[in-house]
Formats: sequence, structure tokens, C-alpha cells
Amino acid sequence: MKTLKGYRYPWTASVEGDDLVVKGEHATWFGGEGDRYDDGSTASGISTKGNPDFLGCALPMDFHRSGDNPCAGSPLPKLAWFTKVLVTNHDTGAQVTVSLIDLGPSAPPAATAAIDLTQAAFKALGGSLAQGRLLVDFRILGGAKQLGMAEVSTPASESPTAADGGDLSITPEFLT
Repeated sequence: MKTLKGYRYPWTASVEGDDLVVKGEHATWFGGEGDRYDDGSTASGISTKGNPDFLGCALPMDFHRSGDNPCAGSPLPKLAWFTKVLVTNHDTGAQVTVSLIDLGPSAPPAATAAIDLTQAAFKALGGSLAQGRLLVDFRILGGAKQLGMAEVSTPASESPTAADGGDLSITPEFLT
């Protein structure tokens, strides 16, 4: 199994078929009228102000951009805006499919979540805006394929071992 690891975030993403998968991490929410720290603008151009029902997310992607990248050291390299992400409430099983629209959350200790959700997405999973955190699993649909890392089915007799690279660790700085 291929694993993406960052140097500033405590979680990893695994490659499962064409997807990137993160399990058992926290989600927080952003945007909308209730977020006094957010002016509504996102890196993708979608505004969270005036779109209270938009199902979107922000992922911490480590890629070169001018200025400081608050997500440097993330396990996730740059993915295409509007990539679909299936998010599951870890405790209840409730699911919602969202679009990748922004960059974040920042690296710890500034933030301690693996994904930020718009208010509508957070509430659709049963999250309480007042509590602000929710344990989730998420699947970046086609994320491994975008990066050229999709797993190829191999007969069990030909499965790689740890000695020949079966337990591969990939860091974003090597994915250019």
C-alpha cells in the first residue's frame, strides 16, 4: 500500500485504487455568515458568503505558491479544484460528497484538523457549529489517479513485499 506522509501534519493518506483516503481525523468548518475570520473568498474562486447551501471543503495541500504556504508539510500535494471528496461521519456513518474549493486547514499547532468543511457540509454530517469539530473519514475521489499513483491490481502471488517496495512512503516534495 502506498502512503503519503507530510512532515508537519500527524496524519497520512493511503492510496486505495484511484482514490486517496484519510481515516479517523477531525473536520472543522469555515466560511459563511458565522465565520468572522473568513471574508468568503476561496482559492478556487467560489465564495462562501451568500452560498449557505454550498457543499465544499478545504484540504491542506503542500505546493509551491508565492508567499507563505500555511499548509507546507501536508501529506497532500496539489489537487485540482472541484475534485470530489466523499466525507463520512466516523461515528454515525452519515455521508456527503463535497467539492474541493479552498486551501486549509493550516499545519499544527495553528490548526488540528485534516479537512475544513463549509457550514452546509458540516451540518449535513450531523456536526454542531457550536462544537466546531467532528471525527471523519474522507476519500478524495480520483485523487491518486490525478497524481499518477493509482494502484494496479496484482495477483496475490505477485504482490510486492516490504523488501521490494510494497510499503512505500511518498512525500509531496517528490511529486512534481
